Amino acid sequence: MSGTTTTSPAAPPPGARGRARRRRGPLRPVLALLALVLLAWVAAVAVSGVQAGLALRRVAEAAPGLEAAVREERFADAVGLAAGVADDAAGADRATRQFPWRLAEHLPWAGEQLRAVRGGAQAAAVLTEPLPDALAVAEQVVGDGLVSADQTVDVAGVQALAPVVTDYRARVDSARATLAATRGQGVLGVLAERLDPVSRQLDEVAGPLGTAADVVPQLPALLGAEGARTYLVAFTNPAEVRPVQGIVGAYAYVSVDAGRISLVRTGSDYDLYDARADVSLAGAEYAALYGEDAARVQNVTLGGSADEAGLLVSSLVVDAGLPAPDAVVLVDPVGLAQLLGPEHAALELGPFGSVATADLAGVLMHDAYVRFGDDQDARKAFLAATSAAAFQAVLADGLSTATLDGAQRAVASGHLALWSSRPAEQDALVAAGVAGVLGDPAAAGAVARIGLTNTAPSKLDYWLRPAVEVQAPCTTGGAEATGAVQLTLVNPVPAEIPAYMQNADERGTADERTARDTVSLWIPPWVGVDAVTVGGAAVDAAIDAEEGWRLVRVSVDVPPDTPVVVRWQLRGAADALPREVTGPTTATAPTTTAGACTR
Repeated sequence: MSGTTTTSPAAPPPGARGRARRRRGPLRPVLALLALVLLAWVAAVAVSGVQAGLALRRVAEAAPGLEAAVREERFADAVGLAAGVADDAAGADRATRQFPWRLAEHLPWAGEQLRAVRGGAQAAAVLTEPLPDALAVAEQVVGDGLVSADQTVDVAGVQALAPVVTDYRARVDSARATLAATRGQGVLGVLAERLDPVSRQLDEVAGPLGTAADVVPQLPALLGAEGARTYLVAFTNPAEVRPVQGIVGAYAYVSVDAGRISLVRTGSDYDLYDARADVSLAGAEYAALYGEDAARVQNVTLGGSADEAGLLVSSLVVDAGLPAPDAVVLVDPVGLAQLLGPEHAALELGPFGSVATADLAGVLMHDAYVRFGDDQDARKAFLAATSAAAFQAVLADGLSTATLDGAQRAVASGHLALWSSRPAEQDALVAAGVAGVLGDPAAAGAVARIGLTNTAPSKLDYWLRPAVEVQAPCTTGGAEATGAVQLTLVNPVPAEIPAYMQNADERGTADERTARDTVSLWIPPWVGVDAVTVGGAAVDAAIDAEEGWRLVRVSVDVPPDTPVVVRWQLRGAADALPREVTGPTTATAPTTTAGACTR
């Protein structure tokens, strides 16, 4: 044997083995119990997750059908679908509020996913809880149109809508806050794909819903709930274009009393030729820019904002001995056609027979001049009666979805605007975007606006075809950059036109088929003007200020079929230079394109 020796572990003293067993004995049940609790907790979270997931899936699957039912005004179907959606969303919310779920939210990584799911479930529950009742109210109010066949607005229905809209604004704000608070950078892509579109949709709807919550409470008073209201509808004509639509050619007084709509009287601009508006009402800046010419009926729409036009129209009719209106609606033939919509039944227009809405603007702005020739009294009477009839047809449609969509298009294109003499109502109209105002340049963003003013007596702007090109900087941010806005005017005037539409400029510097216009550009005041060119040649431009905007004006002649190109070379912070341009409000809608970006 070798000399090495081995030693065995010392044997435990008597009783030690038993004490060790006694120490391990109670530990096993404790560990088993903890494992069981953990397993139950995981199972509870898993079950809640399955329940929430299935419920939210049902919500997602039902949403398109519910949206379609609402858009198609199938309110009975929508109410049933909404009840199921609300139940499922509430179930998902309850499942993710359970104690095991909330405890699991403290786990690393997994907790972030659970918080995101709970945020989605809570947002869905907040939004869908009142949906069945809200749709039931909507069915009662707008199911048969807000305006009945006898031209009476459902004022009580509008009042019932106000708290519904206000409640939803608060709910959307709450849902947006919940989603934002429960989202983190580590959320799984599969969850983000579900929740990101919801967040974007809520962000998109928040603004319009907030506006509706401001406006709807004002509507009952506007509809005569507190006493009769008098509306003056000023029918404008962009064949003799102005920044606010066109020259005022006819008018109608409409009374609204407790929702009951009635046409009081109609008239033409002949009634207003000797009247003068009080230009000072529009402010010293406006008076300095447009002078006393703005007091005449032909020029009350010279400024950049429809609220001033409404104010001046009101002052003008009072000076003519007519009643002071509570509100003014400014609309032109293009806007009337948009309000009625392409599917509307043809209008019976006396000597013109049945006229489709698509042809309404052409009849009022061209065919009437051909038909009546030198008989201006007959033509103006026809225009006044026809414009009022078309407006009544809009009201008789019951403010259907098609009419509301048409109104949105008319407002967006500048062919419809409203002004109220009451400050709270006017603020609501501005908030709703239907007041046609320039607005605050700081809130408007990187936009510009173009307006045209016919400066020679003619109706040649009826044929005008404007095309706008915007060249924005290639870069973004606050660094100084250059940009440009370009307006191309083409006027395909026929060889033979009615005498009343011809250029009657006594100065004789342009022929009878050449239009003369002032082109106005409104840009933010922090955007500079490097140069203004017409046809590639530099010209002097008048640079002023209007309602906080920089106003740049230049005069041009537009001969038949000869493009006239006006270009503004601009400088400023890259983010401030115009990337979007609105206007002008011509009879033919302007086309807008994006040119090559500037370096």
